[in-house]
Amino acid sequence: MKIPFFRMLLFLFLISLFFVNCGKKSSSQVSNMALITQSGWFYDTAGIGDDSSGVIVTAPPPGLIQQCEKEDTFYFYSNNTGAENAGPIKCDSAGPASTPFTWNFNSSQNAIISSDSLFSGVGGSITITSLTTTQLHLLKVITVQQIPIIVDIYLKH
Repeated sequence: MKIPFFRMLLFLFLISLFFVNCGKKSSSQVSNMALITQSGWFYDTAGIGDDSSGVIVTAPPPGLIQQCEKEDTFYFYSNNTGAENAGPIKCDSAGPASTPFTWNFNSSQNAIISSDSLFSGVGGSITITSLTTTQLHLLKVITVQQIPIIVDIYLKH
């Protein structure tokens, strides 16, 4: 009788291991470099936030983000270069179809650093608050008349 009882315990143990392991998510994470370089990024929305939570509380001032900028595509390449490709409506009809830029991550890969102006003239260190396979949320604190303003920019694939 001990053998069937032992087999039953072993069977239950193996079943419980199966269910425990099925509930675990894969521990392999995609690197920020892989996420940001996987394909082009398009404008989703932008606005003024009141903290670093990413919640937009106010629309950007009229004219801050032009319609022509909303149609551009940003490409980040793994060699720390990138390109802003103009959409169907170019801001400057005589300007190039693509504008190159350089960029890199900070040491903890939670900010993009660029000496070039990126989206709507934003450059320098731009905080990444969220980077997924479908969304890139950028946050930049700019100072206007000695008042810090949090600008949230969301890009998507």
